[in-house]
Amino acid sequence: MATIQKREGKKGPSYRVMVRMKGFPDQVRTFKRLTDAKQWAQETETGIRKGEFKNVVRTAASKTLQDVIDRFRKEVFVHRAETTKRAEASFVAHWERELGGYALAYITADMISEKMGELAAAGDGRRKLVDGEKPKKPPRPKNPKTLKHYRDTLAMLFKYAAQWGWTGASPLDGVNRITKIRNERTRFLSDEERKRLLDACKTSDNEHLYPVVVFALSTGARKGEILGITLSDLDLARDTAILRDTKNGDTRAVPVVLHLRTVLEGQIAKVTAFYDALEGAPKTRWLFPRRDGLEPIDIRKAWENARDAARLEDFRFHDLRHSTASYLAMNGASLVEIADILGHRALQMVRRPFAQGLASAAAASTRFWARPIGTPPRRGRSGMTWRRSSASATPSGWSRRTRSSSARCAASGWATPARPTGGRPNGISATSSSAVSAGATPRTGWSTPAPRSSARGTG
Repeated sequence: MATIQKREGKKGPSYRVMVRMKGFPDQVRTFKRLTDAKQWAQETETGIRKGEFKNVVRTAASKTLQDVIDRFRKEVFVHRAETTKRAEASFVAHWERELGGYALAYITADMISEKMGELAAAGDGRRKLVDGEKPKKPPRPKNPKTLKHYRDTLAMLFKYAAQWGWTGASPLDGVNRITKIRNERTRFLSDEERKRLLDACKTSDNEHLYPVVVFALSTGARKGEILGITLSDLDLARDTAILRDTKNGDTRAVPVVLHLRTVLEGQIAKVTAFYDALEGAPKTRWLFPRRDGLEPIDIRKAWENARDAARLEDFRFHDLRHSTASYLAMNGASLVEIADILGHRALQMVRRPFAQGLASAAAASTRFWARPIGTPPRRGRSGMTWRRSSASATPSGWSRRTRSSSARCAASGWATPARPTGGRPNGISATSSSAVSAGATPRTGWSTPAPRSSARGTG
């Protein structure tokens, strides 16, 4: 039950509210207006009955957002994956600069909305200008998904503050959510674009750029995964490279075959000689080291120059990964196979850009699916396809054939992933490196199962 007492003072009347409920400490607050006093009494009683009320008024006034961030870094942030840390650290650091000195009780929805507006107006600030350098064009607006990351990071900090008993409610509840973001990319290289890009990388001043791009096109690995490879992660005797610093934290293996193997043999010899000649060489030997050998090289500037020289519009390094996946899709790889190759845990991540890429490139798809026997195969149930039988043994003149990943890989230069008993991929990806060398997209091979009866055509 709530009671309200009116008190007269030098500055006018005030209203003291006391909420008493059995089994719960008395809640007391003072207001200048009777309306506010009644509203708080009603909300407090309702919250206590629902088990939602927390007596954290004093704590919220004494604890700052900086206190929340410090504890978050000690107890939560240290357990994040390395790739997650890199992105999350920048969002946390932003709110630390903007709101770190404010007590939790004084951070309001209006204040956060104003800060979000300033973020959106600032535009994309990733491109840093050197002293005296003038921008070539105005910065692009911040992506809605980037703004969503900023908002969600602050909401996460308040969630932990509530979990630790430092605040009762989050001001983010009054800040509009950023939803309905559709910024999936379906950009991948055409044959001509790939040839121009590889030629530009070969002539780059950065000697590591060409091997890095070949590795990306051949395996579908991310830039961070490639640059994080050390010499000890390569096993050319088994045609394998180990990716440890992955986005989802899972270590996976990718094949090193054909042209990629040739490129990496030269890269390993060059890097080994570099470290042997280096005084006080570090214990970790990176496959793509910077000049002092202590850390991997930064290829951002070299990549941008090569991309511009190749006249590629709206193309990012990560789109090389999309290109590898699109080539696989065009050659009949299933979503499960593509997800296994790229290291995705959820098929939804594969459906989003890559399955659509096949539908948006009908002409290219027809070229990739072309067969010496004539028309492209038509998919049937259980991974089977139908092709015209030369003997026309069936009434329709078509015989059924089963698509084989092993034969497809062998015919096209794609490394064949080993499969354990049960038929599921073991995590070793299968991608093309001969296609990278020749500047042509891989083609598909087909295996022929033993016929069930003599009446079936062999094609």
